[in-house]
Amino acid sequence: MRRRDVLRTGAGVLAASAVGSVATALPTESYAPLGSATVDGTQEVTVSDDGKTAYVAAGSGFAAVDVTDPASPTVVAEQRDLLADAENGPMQMVADVKADGDRLLVVGPNGPSRDKLVKAALLYDVSDPANPEQLAVKKVDHPIHNSFLADGHAYLTRSDFDNETMRIFDVTGDSFTEVTEFGIIDHDEKWQDVHGWLRSLHDLYVQGDYAYFANWEAGTFIVDISDRANPEVVSRLGGLDATKLAQLKQEDFSRIGIQPPGNNHYVTVDDAAETLFIGAESWDMYPDDETRGASGIDVWDISDKANPTELTTIRAPGSPDESYQGKFTTSHNFDVRDGRLYTSWYYGGVMIHDVSDPANPERITWWRDPESTQFWGAKAAGDRDFFVAGNMGPGQDTTGGLMTFPDAAGEMADPPGVFTAPSNTSIVTESDWPDYVAKESQTTTTTAQPTTTEQTTAQPTTSDPPETTTTQADTDTATPTDTAADSEGSTSGFGILATVAGLGVGLGAARFRRRRDD
Repeated sequence: MRRRDVLRTGAGVLAASAVGSVATALPTESYAPLGSATVDGTQEVTVSDDGKTAYVAAGSGFAAVDVTDPASPTVVAEQRDLLADAENGPMQMVADVKADGDRLLVVGPNGPSRDKLVKAALLYDVSDPANPEQLAVKKVDHPIHNSFLADGHAYLTRSDFDNETMRIFDVTGDSFTEVTEFGIIDHDEKWQDVHGWLRSLHDLYVQGDYAYFANWEAGTFIVDISDRANPEVVSRLGGLDATKLAQLKQEDFSRIGIQPPGNNHYVTVDDAAETLFIGAESWDMYPDDETRGASGIDVWDISDKANPTELTTIRAPGSPDESYQGKFTTSHNFDVRDGRLYTSWYYGGVMIHDVSDPANPERITWWRDPESTQFWGAKAAGDRDFFVAGNMGPGQDTTGGLMTFPDAAGEMADPPGVFTAPSNTSIVTESDWPDYVAKESQTTTTTAQPTTTEQTTAQPTTSDPPETTTTQADTDTATPTDTAADSEGSTSGFGILATVAGLGVGLGAARFRRRRDD
């Protein structure tokens, strides 16, 4: 019997308790966090190969957390004010860290800023996690929104809209030696006409001979990097038509890129690289209409990487208010290990899904406390029996940290009233989309009714979300959902994005807002 099967047989009775600032009054015989460690500015988390150390990106630096005992995680190293002596230092907006072997990659800033910030990738020796030793610094002239570290190579996103590319560096010699730079424009020049925010290389994942690009509205691209000096696109999954994206005006970008069906925000694959998971991030920008705001995770069969097939969609949990100002529950960063998917949903908590049958994911765990937590990411702790999650805290000026959870099936006792909203009530076909966008951009009402091809009746809310929605693969079409016109009263049309930036989330939106201001 597999370890995962053994864990599932003990579902429901887990003697676990929360500690620190996220402690709850839940009964001990229910699913609950194992422990927590306070790290100010918590964002992305990653875990060492042996599952004994977690690393936390923390805005002004990073922290190493000993999770040898997951019930008592302990901060053993914390480095702030990185590159303080550099011009425009120290580093700020450090939102991503990646670990591989005894190396740690730290990058930033994760988006544009009015301030002149030092932009760099830092490589550390973490063979002694309590004493990280800086090995190399690579200063660049662009933000680095996300990164990856694998097999002696660092992969950085060039996040400046003009050049949304992947930069590959050889770091086997404890220095950064650039190998190549590649983006979807190198694959097909038609993307040059699309604004960089709409085709942002928001995140990437690398495993074996392939890199996986999450290119926002352009879709997800599978890229062959067996020859790292000459990457080649193998296939494209989902995304909107480049010609139509190029026709959009900037005032329409948020309507397309932030409302459901969302964007290609985060991507990862299973152990065998036969199943691909694509997370979308979205909000309800127009609460007065009947369209919900939270997006979920699409599941694809990529056993034939040249001919991917979409299998299903894992729907997001919901809340009464899925706008930026509410308890939004859209998908964020996640991980897959040994047939299990570990997910974070901001205020919607963390979940585990059994994806051993990827066409039929089964949610086996859901923990949430929207009054005290807001999760950035969830990662498996190697082959150990727990996973970690980065808690940003419930709002501005709150302290978050690293939390640990049992890697087992279970149910909370007396879960809070988080529910799943009804599915989208109106669908706009791609053929209707350009006229619809043009029409919507000229109106200020919140009751406009676009042409639709499908309409359903809103269903009552429920405490348990439907698990999945089976879909048909179609890599060349898209169905943007019914949205209403901007009613925020902002003269620029992006007042709501300022709120996103203030919350420290929705970084793609924040990047666009800054670009527009500049």
